[in-house]
Order: sequence, then structure tokens, then C-alpha cells
Amino acid sequence: MQRTRMRRLPQAAVATTALALAAAACGSAPASSNASSSGSKSYTFELITKSSASPYWLAVKQGADAAAAKLKNVTVKFEAPSSGTDLSAQINMVNEAVVAHVNGIILAAQSPSGLLAPVNNAQAKGVPVITVDSGVSPNVAKSFLATSNVGSAAALAKYTAKLAGGHGQYGIIDFNEVSSTGIARPKGFKQGMASFAGFSYVGQQISNNDVGTARSEASAMMQAHPGMNLIFGANDRSALGVAEAAQAAGRKIVVAGFDADLGEINYIKSGVISASVLQYPYQMGYQAVTEMVDVMHHKAVPKRVDTPYMIVTKSNVNTAAAIKAIQQYIPTYKG
Repeated sequence: MQRTRMRRLPQAAVATTALALAAAACGSAPASSNASSSGSKSYTFELITKSSASPYWLAVKQGADAAAAKLKNVTVKFEAPSSGTDLSAQINMVNEAVVAHVNGIILAAQSPSGLLAPVNNAQAKGVPVITVDSGVSPNVAKSFLATSNVGSAAALAKYTAKLAGGHGQYGIIDFNEVSSTGIARPKGFKQGMASFAGFSYVGQQISNNDVGTARSEASAMMQAHPGMNLIFGANDRSALGVAEAAQAAGRKIVVAGFDADLGEINYIKSGVISASVLQYPYQMGYQAVTEMVDVMHHKAVPKRVDTPYMIVTKSNVNTAAAIKAIQQYIPTYKG
């Protein structure tokens, strides 16, 4: 059996104090990249994310664009469905990119199984695929760059469960149940909560990446369960909806979030969101482009890259590490 190489980048889970991340900063190349230039040949890569509606995916795009600008002779075309649940549109985008003879595809797969055949087809036709954030199963892509969603969500659960007093009721507002991240984050959160026997789980709802839907679902969940004191919003759209519901309810609810974009950061500062996992989408986009250039040059790339994260809280949101990470979304952000 062939052994798969895995490259691990440093991870930081920040709870009551800030931990510095030994990771690539916004605007700089990850140290692990082999590609220093794209050479004389020009390349066109297609970046296809889950949607175009989230600051998270725009940060991936910004990182990819920055890498292309630095490497020269690289063009990155960006495309995404308007909705994070339009699987057929994303499949069509992958297939059309192959027909257009792009040199490579960088993909955040909406479904690990639904995108498997299109990815296999692309690579069979000579178009390599690198996946970011959300991969395909099995991992047939040249490389997969992502946060450990299970590990980070478990760490988030343990931190917020303690804030909630170690007992009570908790629920989850997920964004979908088909993508690898939509599956892994609730799984990890439940694993972390399993350490607290005093907590009971009341269930999970799906927001379909809509803030209003998440708000309505969280409100209904709180009304149905008066003892609920912890809700996990499994992505930025879900977390924002949960935050709005908690604020409107006027009761003590610990809100845990994910994909801490600027909207979540403002809620963290005000104390409505207690903690949120902040990933490094800019780095994912940047490194995916440099790795794809390596693939063009027939250089080895890691099969899996674990990208870093931090847990942002009111106590560390203004630290240098957090500010630097938030600048992925807003380069002018100063805290």
C-alpha cells in the first residue's frame, strides 16, 4: 500500500489567552510553498467555491489573486454558485472549466460525494484539481488544504461548555448536511460536548446558509427548550442568525460560532457571540495557487495540509494574532 504524505501546518486553539500562530500571514506566501515563480509559460486556474455570498470565500479568492499576482503569468478565474446549496450549478462549473481547457481547478466542494465524479473526470482529462476547505471523498485531488473541522469544533465545544457552567442543554444550527464541513463540524462539536455529562443535546436544524433562516430556527429552538443555554452556529451565516436570535431573546445564551468574519467579530466584541473558530481562508487560496504551479512543474505536493485556526473570544479579539487573522477579510482592520 502506498503511504500518503501529509504536511501539517501549526494550529492554534485560543481559549482564555491568545496564542501566536506560526502560520503564513495575510499577504505573504506560506513558507511551505515550493513555487517561486511560474516560469515563462502562462497558466489559467479556475477557483470554484461553494458560494459568492460569504466573506469567507471572498478571502479565499483574495489569497488566490495575491499568489497569482506575485507568481506572474498566472491567471485565476473565480466562479461560484449564488447559493451554497446549488450543487448542480457547481458540478456544471467544474465540467465547464474542463471543457474550457483551464490548466487547473481549485475547488471547495459542496458535496464530498457529489463532486467526486466531476473531479475524477477533470483529472482523467488532464486538468488537475486541488481542493480547499471542503474536499471530496475519497480524497482523489492532488492536494486538500483545510482546517481540522472536527478538532477545531471539539475545542470550541469544550471552551463554550465551560462558559455555560458545564451543564444545561445545547443545540446546533448547521448550514447543510452534505458538504464535508457541514458533516464534520457538528460531529466535532458533539465530540467535545461528550466530555460534559451535565449537558443534554436537543437537536440540529439546517439554515441552508441563510441568516434569516438560522435566526428563526434558533428562536424556535430556544422557545421549545427553556433550559437551553448553548447554541452552536456551524458557519458564519448560521452563527450570525443564532447571534441575532440570542440578542432578541434577551436571555443568557452562550453562542458558539465558526468562520469568524467581521460580522461575527462585532458580536464577539459585544459579548453576544462567546467564541468562534477563525480559519485562514486567505492562506488556503494563496497556497492552493502555489501548489498548483508546483503541479504544473511536476513537483510533489502534499496530499493533505492541515491549515491553522484560532478560537476568538472577547478577551483575545484585540490581540495582534487575532487582528492579523481578521485582516484576511478586512485588510485595513485595526481592532
